[in-house]
Amino acid sequence: MQILSRCRARAAAAVVVWSLFASAASAQQATTTATLRGTVVSPDNTPVAAATVVATNVQTGTRRGTQSDDRGRYTIPFLEPGIYAVRTQRIGYRPAERTGLRLSLGQVETQDFRLEGAATQLGAIVVTSTTAPLIEGTKTGTSTRILEEQLRQLPTSDRNFKNLVVLTPGSSDVGATGAGGGQSIGGGRTASSNLLMDGVNNNESYFGGDARGGDRLPFSYSIEAVKEIQVITAGYDVERGQFTGGTVNAVTKSGTNTFAGSIFDYERGDKRFGLKLTGNDFLGRRPRNYMRQQYGGSVGGPIIKDRLHFFLALDRQVGNEPKPVLQTGTDAASIRASGINPDTLAKLINIARTTYGYDLAQEIGPFKQNIDESAVFGRVDWQINDRHTLTVRDNYLNFQQTNDRLTISPSTNETTSNAGPYKEKTNSAVVALTSVLSPRFSNELRAQLANDRKPRPSNPSVTGGAIPQVRVGGLVANPGDGGSNVTTAVLFGSDPVLHANNLEQDTYELIDNLRYTRENHTIKVGTDLNKVHVFNDFFFNGLGSFSFNNLADFQNRVPASFTRALPFTPTSGNPVARFNVYEAAVYAQDEWQVTPKLFLTYGLRYDVSSFPDKPTPNPRLASGILAIKNDIQPADRNNLAPRVGFTYDPSADGRQVFRGGSGIFYGRAPYVLYGNTLSNTGLTQLDLNCQGAAAPQPNLPAYGADQSTIPTTCVGGGAAAASKASPVVFANDFQQTQAWKTNLAYDRLIAAGWRLTLEGVYTRTTNDYVVQDVNLDATPRFTIEGGIPVFQTAASIPTTGTNAGRTNIAFSRRDANFYIVFVQSSKGEARSAQGIVQVQGATRWVAMLASYTYDHTRDFNSSSCCIAGGDLFNSGRTAGNPNDFASQYARANYARTHSVVISPSVTLPYGVLLSGIYRGFSGLPWTPTYGTDVNGDGVANDRLYVPTTAEITGPGSGYVFFHAPAQGLDSAVQRTQFAQSIQNNACLSEHQGQIISRNACQNPWQNVLDARIAKRFETTRGQGLELSVDFFNLLNGLKSEWGQRNEVQAVNTGALTTRGFNGTRYIYQYNTNFAKTEPSAFGLSQQFQVQLGARYSF
Repeated sequence: MQILSRCRARAAAAVVVWSLFASAASAQQATTTATLRGTVVSPDNTPVAAATVVATNVQTGTRRGTQSDDRGRYTIPFLEPGIYAVRTQRIGYRPAERTGLRLSLGQVETQDFRLEGAATQLGAIVVTSTTAPLIEGTKTGTSTRILEEQLRQLPTSDRNFKNLVVLTPGSSDVGATGAGGGQSIGGGRTASSNLLMDGVNNNESYFGGDARGGDRLPFSYSIEAVKEIQVITAGYDVERGQFTGGTVNAVTKSGTNTFAGSIFDYERGDKRFGLKLTGNDFLGRRPRNYMRQQYGGSVGGPIIKDRLHFFLALDRQVGNEPKPVLQTGTDAASIRASGINPDTLAKLINIARTTYGYDLAQEIGPFKQNIDESAVFGRVDWQINDRHTLTVRDNYLNFQQTNDRLTISPSTNETTSNAGPYKEKTNSAVVALTSVLSPRFSNELRAQLANDRKPRPSNPSVTGGAIPQVRVGGLVANPGDGGSNVTTAVLFGSDPVLHANNLEQDTYELIDNLRYTRENHTIKVGTDLNKVHVFNDFFFNGLGSFSFNNLADFQNRVPASFTRALPFTPTSGNPVARFNVYEAAVYAQDEWQVTPKLFLTYGLRYDVSSFPDKPTPNPRLASGILAIKNDIQPADRNNLAPRVGFTYDPSADGRQVFRGGSGIFYGRAPYVLYGNTLSNTGLTQLDLNCQGAAAPQPNLPAYGADQSTIPTTCVGGGAAAASKASPVVFANDFQQTQAWKTNLAYDRLIAAGWRLTLEGVYTRTTNDYVVQDVNLDATPRFTIEGGIPVFQTAASIPTTGTNAGRTNIAFSRRDANFYIVFVQSSKGEARSAQGIVQVQGATRWVAMLASYTYDHTRDFNSSSCCIAGGDLFNSGRTAGNPNDFASQYARANYARTHSVVISPSVTLPYGVLLSGIYRGFSGLPWTPTYGTDVNGDGVANDRLYVPTTAEITGPGSGYVFFHAPAQGLDSAVQRTQFAQSIQNNACLSEHQGQIISRNACQNPWQNVLDARIAKRFETTRGQGLELSVDFFNLLNGLKSEWGQRNEVQAVNTGALTTRGFNGTRYIYQYNTNFAKTEPSAFGLSQQFQVQLGARYSF
């Protein structure tokens, strides 16, 4: 008997532990439903107990009911967003009913009822409500809802609902394609947001910041299938987690009791239906052969009325964008666009053919980038009875794109062999069961199985197979239009990213939430268990890369360098990472309506993450000079997150509210950090780094025919000829990113239907992931101007030859057996303060959302992605030791100081609807640098010392400029140009005599206006045809100089490039395009475009 009792006790304990653990994970999830609550009283305000309250979704017939408690209080959770009728009744009282009540995603709506006494049964008292309240009595944090009407009515490029996140105050559109997300929310890094769909994980978790499928896709879910979006910047519900920036939480549509659907077609291009629908580019050129078409449809309805409903949606998008690879004419516009003169291009093609046997002309021409995407969505909702609802839905996506990573700009031109096809297939299947177990208990269970497949091969070269990348730089073009010369580089051969690149992810997720309501308290506990399996075959630069400084060196077969990643042994093959990541969270929370005026929410969340796959130990690292272990398995188990929020309504009438809160949040490190350590143990691959005379001469036809002939050694001997590893390890104390968020806000109705919001949000982020080089010997060997230290001896810097003035990473190593040893640590920090003013409201004819945001965000490093040896490490801007992050603390890369958003919708006569989105915002910051690595740490990211005019041109100036009249380079002219560029730029002139701060300069203000005009024509039986015209970047259509995002491109941030060394000082070449602004994107993404649309609804 005692044994049986003990077993029962242990079983009970196990159940309790499981329920708590399981409840933890749903802290990650944002709610997908709404809640209705209130009080039922008699005519004399006495609470009415045991009153029946039933909420009926008028579209689906779904019913949820409960009974009031002894104090007359009731709560009905898990109500799908929609329009409801709420009926309250009790024997001895006349029933009361409210109709037209709109409930939105995450909303907690209070509806109090006063029942009139009745001796006999009378008809119900019916009150109709037409709009949701502008001020919510339970909203504590900072969030924005985007409703179904906005999704349908606002102009949305590519029909991607995530584009509407820009309506949220505090969000920033960074446009960082391929770099871990393109949006910053709440002052966070672009990869610090959490993307949810129907309450489950919809993240591209490997890189972070994007929806499942990544940033190449026009959309991950059809906007046709999305019902509502909630963007959360600072929310204190512990059900939300895994973010330090913001959360984007969207829910999908379901069928209703009415069969309904749509068929749509939207088209744009340079010519559609005989109309010119695309504006000229920034040089006045009109695109040719451009087309984008989006078509599909949806249908939903009842299988069994009031019980079983379905919804299906299909969205297709096809198109092509012209990619004119080095298509240059003799006119100034063509030369400026491609950055190369026709005669120079002809020489390049001739040299490639006659000297290398490579017919480059076949990779130059009017190519296209084709896209083809299909998204299929299906959902079934079954109301088993009044207590239980089961939802099953699936989203499948298939995307293909040709010529991915084909960059065309004045500074960089890539041929077709440098590109490759991009293919993506994803699927997400979700099952959800919501249950009202009793008047006090309710539960929500969700499960997801999702997968993502992303192979990315290279295009073949004209010689047959893929070959090493060849970069020919220093091509100077004179447009002949009185402007500055254009310096460009031409790249052909395999992009180092695309040679071997295949990513697969499988996500398994289980969520359970339990609610208990008692009197004026609602207690929640929940769990979210998340497992992601990753397979990543990625061998960066596996075929190698040749670099030539100029056309003459290319003709003379004198490469400046040859680099290549090699397998650790001839038989070891490509480095492959296979691993699992486990995440779980447990939470408990109380929502307490203290008084009719005061609402509190407080709770505790616990997050844990585990990476059990151990990298292979490298004994050379552990026993060498560095004495570090690479087989670290970061497991973060101390993440307790207390949170509290409040709402105070001074008059308890919903006309004004003070709200705020404070809490701790933990993020999710991109899984690429785990993959880095498995693929780069120092026993998986080696880095070949051949500089100057040690670089072999390329034999391109042989490489294309047989890749085994690509060099695996340098020419000659010495340190530069050795192959060495660059391992990646986790710091012993690696932690997930932590953010402390606090907000304080005031909402007030300023007129009927109009609300004013004043809000401040402060975020302090710690444990941000950064990358350090622990193999750098940071002992200064000598200094240059401004006291900038150089970490290798002056004698090691060549004074003659192709690499004159170029440092070599091999001479700044602590352990000569390795190149860079990357340590992924948690030493990053950031602070963000945002001030927000928002006005929102509507009249019969006009609806408006307008906001202004002031953003003061500072950090150590803003990078979010990807490989350790790429942007994660190179994105820093140093004035010496790159491991000194405190000296880099400055404005974040993604911070826009001022942002204005205005989004009106106006109903014009004859039912014409005009809507739009205007965004005006500060340009992103940038840092003036040197164009080459002057401090010898292996990365060209050194901040510029801004000399005084006297230091440049005065007697005894220490600056020496490269003099080569045959190349059009005059030292005196360069000296004058450098001095003038400083005087003509306020940012530079303010920092004369100093090493400039990181991100001290700012790009110009930018304006973007999208507009839409639509008219619906009724046909029959409630059906109708809507014709629409969307105008994207309308300002650019009004005037070609408007609407352009002009920025200082990366190639123009470097002022001085080293061309020699005199034993004590570098000899520089001035970049005549230094600090010059250019359009931030070439191609069609920023040109004025008109989209014609037709949509038939039935």
